[in-house]
Amino acid sequence: MHTVYSPPVPGTIPIHEQLRDGCKIRVLGNVTNGHDKTFVIELLSGPHIVLHLSFRFHKEHQIVMNSSSFGNWGPEVRHKNPLHHGDAFDLLISVHSDHYYISVNGHHLADYHHRFPAASVQAVGLRGDVGVSQVIFEGFSFHQDWNRPHNFGHGGFLGYGTDQYRPPQFQQGHSYNAYWNR
Repeated sequence: MHTVYSPPVPGTIPIHEQLRDGCKIRVLGNVTNGHDKTFVIELLSGPHIVLHLSFRFHKEHQIVMNSSSFGNWGPEVRHKNPLHHGDAFDLLISVHSDHYYISVNGHHLADYHHRFPAASVQAVGLRGDVGVSQVIFEGFSFHQDWNRPHNFGHGGFLGYGTDQYRPPQFQQGHSYNAYWNR
């Protein structure tokens, strides 16, 4: 197990090994009441958003799930948002061979079927009106030191969650690039 305490929001946390069946990512936090009226947790791979979880608190009060490749969004999957401003939460993303099992505070929310290989995920992105106390990674082999700098195969996710953010592009020859050749 590897735990990141009080990560900055907005920000990203690198995943040092490939996601595979049995891996789990747990995000513990608190919904804040800010101007965004939403918070987002994403699984990122270079310029792609493999899993987008948008907790919306204005008007629709839903969780919107989606994926994006090169800025092109797929069809949205929507569910009722069980959280409210000020609520503490425990979000679990559990990787299965063909889907992500997603639960909030121990209650199953959804199964989100893979649109991109789970093994391509490089980072967890956090942004919006949320305070995160811990992000816990379980089920990985942990053969690498998760506290050292990580080579994403690109310049990283600098500026993630800000207006200045520009998605990175993969360097030629990097292993993750094989998932996204066009």
